Amino acid sequence: MSLTEIIHRNEVTTLLLRKGYNIYLPMVDHGIDFIIHHDSDGDLKMVQQKSRWTIHKKYIGRDIWIAFRSHENWYLIEHDRMIDLCARSGTQLDSTSWRERGSYSRAHLSREQVQVYRDYLIGAA
Repeated sequence: MSLTEIIHRNEVTTLLLRKGYNIYLPMVDHGIDFIIHHDSDGDLKMVQQKSRWTIHKKYIGRDIWIAFRSHENWYLIEHDRMIDLCARSGTQLDSTSWRERGSYSRAHLSREQVQVYRDYLIGAA
């Protein structure tokens, strides 16, 4: 894990801890970086951390949540919900990257996407 990844993990897990989640690191990596659990309501999420907005075909149907950073903000959203949002409003699913490599990413959310993703904002780094 690179220094940047460690810093990002610390940022996002700090935000999640402040929201009342416990953080667990899996012993075996099956496409997730950590598991979060909220004791009060039993909410449990398997999380893949990304340094940018990213979708990948290997995550479809696996109930994986993506924690990603855009500018100074961190977001947490179910991967399959990201695919649904792309199907409605974007051209990502028509891109060569998605069709040929099975993934698509972008460094930052557009102004329009910031509005679409506002309910998934977990905080600023």
